[in-house]
Amino acid sequence: MEGIYLIDKPEGMTSFDVIRHLRKILKTKEIGHAGTLDPMATGLLVVLVGRATKLSNLMLNKTKTYEAEVTFGFSTDTFDRMGKMTEQVFDIQLTQKEVDLALAHIKAQTSQKPPIYSAIKVDGKKLYEYARADMEIEIADKDITIYDLQTTKPLNDLSFECMITVSKGTYIRSIANDIGVYLGVPAHLSKLRRTKSGEFSIQDAYTLDFNIAPAYTLNAYAASLDKVIVEDYMKPLIKNGIRLDDRQTTIEGPFTAVSKTGEFLAIYQKDVKDYKPIIQLGD
Repeated sequence: MEGIYLIDKPEGMTSFDVIRHLRKILKTKEIGHAGTLDPMATGLLVVLVGRATKLSNLMLNKTKTYEAEVTFGFSTDTFDRMGKMTEQVFDIQLTQKEVDLALAHIKAQTSQKPPIYSAIKVDGKKLYEYARADMEIEIADKDITIYDLQTTKPLNDLSFECMITVSKGTYIRSIANDIGVYLGVPAHLSKLRRTKSGEFSIQDAYTLDFNIAPAYTLNAYAASLDKVIVEDYMKPLIKNGIRLDDRQTTIEGPFTAVSKTGEFLAIYQKDVKDYKPIIQLGD
């Protein structure tokens, strides 16, 4: 059944492992996601099935919220506990006040250097391919926004936990590493759980051992968006994929074009100067 599925990904599985599992259950290959999770991470994976895959670019741009644990004492080449140790110290004296200062510094950052073990492409190759071949490559900083970063469990036995809300493409592993660099103490990401992706929450997610159903059908998702009511003469035009412009609306977010009789016609997204249809609805 097509729609938007919310999955609570277990540790040890890749995001594609989840997709592969769902392809067998749902008996379709038309499945995508709205942002990967590393195998070490758990939590919310938004999976798109059928025509909902056309929402991928829209949902990839949504903010993400995580629960993270950062541990001091050693750093790794992947910036998380799954990587190869690159530096280790034993005599560590840290206070919660110092950690709080580091978090305030990191939160103010507007750019980030992604980890070498990532899928970002440079000159046609993924960064992790350079890393595995022991090849040096210059990694450009990426623009990011950290909307919220606060301690949820204070420093204890060289670890602390925090909640963090970030923009698309922000690496929490890099943030953990950067905290250590700022404090002069090697650090790594020891746990990660995604709790929100855009408007979706982990509370509504299924584990893979349950009878999985879509959290939103396409019509249900369309009903959750802003509505733009169009004139009757536009119905066939919209069904044929016409773009809309400021004569119909000036809203910024995605919206559902609706007829005067309440029929859902299409989901639209802003595209430079006008609005393009993402998914046709109805008959």
